[in-house]
Amino acid sequence: MLVADDNIDGAESLRLNLEIQGHDARAAYDGAAALALADEFRPEIMVLDLGMPKVDGYEVCRRVRGLPWGDGVT
Repeated sequence: MLVADDNIDGAESLRLNLEIQGHDARAAYDGAAALALADEFRPEIMVLDLGMPKVDGYEVCRRVRGLPWGDGVT
């Protein structure tokens, strides 16, 4: 799972909670970092903050869905 949020404390709290529940979770703190991490990590699920500066969650979603492996991401 990939968590992307410009609120670092919120992103880390969610990431840690997901890891405690047994998920392989990673966090990014802006849209550009989320895109880079998603391409490297190829998550099955992404939790995106829609209001991130520069590259918002909507754009991250659009770009990931446009990748060959991205159409199955929830």
